[in-house]
Amino acid sequence: MFTIHKKNWAVIRSVSSSQLAWSLFCASQMDPRSQTIDYSAKAGTGAENLVAGVDSPPAFSKKFQWIPLIGMYLSLMLQAQDYFAPLEDCVDFMAKDLERGWGSEFVGKRVGVKVKSKAL
Repeated sequence: MFTIHKKNWAVIRSVSSSQLAWSLFCASQMDPRSQTIDYSAKAGTGAENLVAGVDSPPAFSKKFQWIPLIGMYLSLMLQAQDYFAPLEDCVDFMAKDLERGWGSEFVGKRVGVKVKSKAL
């Protein structure tokens, strides 16, 4: 969805995931909850606040896909603002995934996240 990730994806996918347990974390924007962040704090439960998707934006709706030429653009534009996530939740998500190591379902994949909606 974001052009900068395409360059990163091209570089990282050249490394076999059997040699290195990599994944590409594709976040739209991460904003801290407050002005001061305690980086020494242990990982919390912020990972539970996020929903993840592999190789496509999570919980993405193609509601307007049927409209010729502009359908996917409309879908993207109307949902782009939903793909912001608190920095602390993203860090917790990554820490939790690192603990899984080779057992992670995200090894060798692009991973997108967004905050869970109340409906999920």
